[in-house]
Amino acid sequence: MLTAVSLTVPAVLVLGMAFAGGYRYAAALYVRDIAALREDYAEQARIMEEKYRATEQKQTQVLVAAWQERDAALARADRLSGDVERVRKQAADARRRLSAAGSDTCDAERKQLARCADLLERGTELVRRGVELSERTAIDKDAVVKIMSQ
Repeated sequence: MLTAVSLTVPAVLVLGMAFAGGYRYAAALYVRDIAALREDYAEQARIMEEKYRATEQKQTQVLVAAWQERDAALARADRLSGDVERVRKQAADARRRLSAAGSDTCDAERKQLARCADLLERGTELVRRGVELSERTAIDKDAVVKIMSQ
């Protein structure tokens, strides 16, 4: 006759094997799901990286264009400073001619004229500085606005 213990051992073994088989099956499903999630994550990461690289490249091109425009505008401003230099040289020439002239009855007028030439030179320098500062500020502002608007 079969005893209760002899029936219990095979039942426990069958249940244990069923549990182990179910665990392995579930683990295989989890591994497959994790692999699919990793693939999906890698694909999403690749897509996002391509998108960010394209955006980065576009922003870099905008920045380069803005800097090139800024440099061109600064070059134009430097060329305009030649006019200021020309006026300064003319004032210096006039001062030399006045100092080279002999003294006679027009001494007071010569001193006034020399002072005027001095003031003209100072005023020219101040105007040059003001123009340079305002141009540089406008150029930098335009470059920043262009960068930010993109």
